[in-house]
Amino acid sequence: MVKSYRYIQHRIRDNTLSQSAKNIEDHYDLGNDMFRMFLDPSMTYSCALFPEPLQPVEQVDFAVLEEAQFRKMDALIDMLDLKQTDKVLEIGCGWGACAIRAVKRSKCEWTGLTISHEQLDWAKRKVAEAGLEENICLKYQDYRLARGQYDKLISIEMIEAVGQKFLSQYFHVLSDRLIPGGTAVLQGIVCPDAYYDRYCKSSDFIKKYIFPGGHMPSIGAIKSSLPSDLKIGEIKHIGRHYAATLDHWYR
Repeated sequence: MVKSYRYIQHRIRDNTLSQSAKNIEDHYDLGNDMFRMFLDPSMTYSCALFPEPLQPVEQVDFAVLEEAQFRKMDALIDMLDLKQTDKVLEIGCGWGACAIRAVKRSKCEWTGLTISHEQLDWAKRKVAEAGLEENICLKYQDYRLARGQYDKLISIEMIEAVGQKFLSQYFHVLSDRLIPGGTAVLQGIVCPDAYYDRYCKSSDFIKKYIFPGGHMPSIGAIKSSLPSDLKIGEIKHIGRHYAATLDHWYR
C-alpha cells in the first residue's frame, strides 16, 4: 500500500507544462547558495569526466572537480563540432557554464532554456561578466514552447526531468528544432533495460524527495521514442565517473 501511494504521488507530479515548473522549482530554486556549498566554481550539476585511471577521492578539491567538469564540457562540445555560423539550442542550460565555454571556443550563436529562476539569474550574470551577451541568449522557457530551427542541439542531464509519459514528445521536439542533418548531443542518467518496467511502476526516495517528477529512461525506451528522422550515432558510458563526481559532492 505504501509503495502504491508513493507511485500515485509521483504520477500526480507528471511533467505537464504547469507541473514541470513546480517540480523544477522544488529542486533547483532552493537557492544558489545551497548549490554553491558542494558544486565546483562553474556550478555544473552533472557528471564530470576525470582522467583515467580514476583515483579514490580522499578530500574534496574544487579545482580538480572544476577541471573535470570542463573536460566533460569539452568532450560534448567536440561532439557537436561547432562552427562560428552555427545556431545552437541548449535544453536545460543550468547555471550557464557550458554555454559560456562553448561560445568562447566557437563564437557560435547560443540559445539556452531553463525553467529555474535561480539558475537563469545566475547564468545571465555570468554571461554578462564574460562579455558574451551578443552570442548567448538565455530564456525562462519550457523546451516544448521553443520555436525556430537550430544547427546543433545539446541537453546535459535534463532528460531525467522529462518523464516517461513525455519521452516521445521530447524527442519529437528535438527533431522539430533541428535542421535536416543537424546534430544533437545528450548526456543523461539511464536505467538498465532489465529493470526499467519495474522502475516505471514504482516510486522511491529520489522521486519523492529529491527530484519530483524525475524519471530515468532506459536506452531501449529512448530508442523506441525516437522519430524516424533521428538516429543514434554513438553511445558512451561514463557511469564510473559519476561515482567520482558524487564522491566529490559528498565530501
